[in-house]
Amino acid sequence: MRIGYALLILAALSTFATVTSAEDRPDHARCAVPLLRDIVGEDIWSEAGENVRSLPCDHTPVGPPPNPGIGDSWDWYIWRLNGYPQADLRSCTVRGMGPNCYVVVEDSQWNLNINQAQVDTIVAHFEDRSIGEFSDMGIWDLNRLHFGDPPNNIDKDPRVYILYYDFDVSSDGFFWIFDQQCDDVAQFHSNETDVVYMNCSDYDPAGAYLLAVLAHEFEHLIHENYDSNEVSWVDEGLAELAMWLYGNPDNISAFNSNPDRQLTMFDGVWADYIKTYLWTLYFYERYGGQPAIRALVEEPLNSISGYEAVLDDLGYSESFADVFSDWVVANYLDDTSIYDGRYGYLGDDLPPFNPFVTSSSYPVGPNMTLVSYWAADYARYLNGTDLTMTFDGSDNNSFAVRALLIDDLNDTEVVDMTLDAAEDGMLNLPQVGDTHEEAVMVYASISSIGTRTYTYGATQGAVGVPAEGGPSALALTALGAAVRPTLRWGVPSDADGESIRLELFDLSGRSVHTIADLPVRAGWHEFTWDGRSDAGDVLASGRYFARLTLGDTHAVTPVTLLR
Repeated sequence: MRIGYALLILAALSTFATVTSAEDRPDHARCAVPLLRDIVGEDIWSEAGENVRSLPCDHTPVGPPPNPGIGDSWDWYIWRLNGYPQADLRSCTVRGMGPNCYVVVEDSQWNLNINQAQVDTIVAHFEDRSIGEFSDMGIWDLNRLHFGDPPNNIDKDPRVYILYYDFDVSSDGFFWIFDQQCDDVAQFHSNETDVVYMNCSDYDPAGAYLLAVLAHEFEHLIHENYDSNEVSWVDEGLAELAMWLYGNPDNISAFNSNPDRQLTMFDGVWADYIKTYLWTLYFYERYGGQPAIRALVEEPLNSISGYEAVLDDLGYSESFADVFSDWVVANYLDDTSIYDGRYGYLGDDLPPFNPFVTSSSYPVGPNMTLVSYWAADYARYLNGTDLTMTFDGSDNNSFAVRALLIDDLNDTEVVDMTLDAAEDGMLNLPQVGDTHEEAVMVYASISSIGTRTYTYGATQGAVGVPAEGGPSALALTALGAAVRPTLRWGVPSDADGESIRLELFDLSGRSVHTIADLPVRAGWHEFTWDGRSDAGDVLASGRYFARLTLGDTHAVTPVTLLR
């Protein structure tokens, strides 16, 4: 949804005011379920889902009558959402029905914002047809096939209710978990039936958009039947997939221009809907389709643990982190023609994803930045030759770093950077400037904890850690974090006697110490740094970078100074 939670929670503390027009409402929101969960409280919402009644509520004056028909009317609780949820009793009438649904309209909206032709279209698309790949199936069959059966504990009626009224906020629809309890015991009022609520006042109720949203909200009703306390990012992602199954998924925007958003958090902004949609579609296409999605809904474990359990149950060797690491690459490349198709989508065409930086002159960095948990940064490198990439992530986090080598004539290559126990790594890319025009580095956090900072850099013509047995090319590495770090560096035999320069830099790129600037013999050399600057000042603990220069060739390595 495009409503900020802070604004909505503030509104929850204010006196309710009647909304007279769409212009007076908060910015448009897709689904009010995450908002309601947040305002009501996750514990209260989950407890309601766990304590549903298994028998009809025959001792309260609310709820639908037995076997209602078209034209039957009774009072429903209609929710005011522009603040802490409050209910008004209003007369509503059954205006359409099919084998699996009742379409109910609040009386003041009849022939104002919704009419009989629209109701007939809603029934037809809920029961019999859709507009996507599965056009011979309606929302009822599509959602039941992929997500499971809706609940039928509270009213013992196999049909579900779809109730249309004029929302007082610009939300498209919602599912109210307290309807699964009897009104006399629920913490909030209950209509004591299986119902989803749809807004009829902002968009055509029978248009492709709101029909897709109906599929979205129906997924929430189904999901409650199996796992009522599933976290929002998983539930909303599955509901977004329901829109794709119907044939009218959300337009991909916002997330691609700001991809550094934590997958496993749902703040309600539009980009969060898109990221969860893309993640769920990717998982659906890559890891088993309908059986995998059905297993996710039925899995009692939540969030990452639920995905891990489903991957194990379906026999996949990949972990959640493995899938995530492929997914962030697929978002940038969207190319199913390479490798085994894992770096693209079949069911949607993605717009370009924005790199946070583009570099075309070298060396780059070392530069410090940060990335959100379970998110990725993209850095684009152009006009380079034989690039060497460096990465130094926070030791208490976990990262995945990959290079995407892109060219107009040659197939894209995806190359992993090996990170050590301190989350440091170096990767030489001789393909850049030879077979491939550009490199895109993907810096991804694959953890929910730890410090989010990392340092990255790139040099031209550099070579990484030397092979055992002697240097075949210029080489430089730091032998672990220490109070007095040791640098090991090597000069190839064809450079014997040439001048080299070995310097240390802080994270801002300022030179703090020159170790050597003189001709040297070929072979291996070591230097232990005492942690002082050229001026003799004791430097602070933290990350530094050493750079070894021989003519136009460089080697760079991170150095960790401890105190």
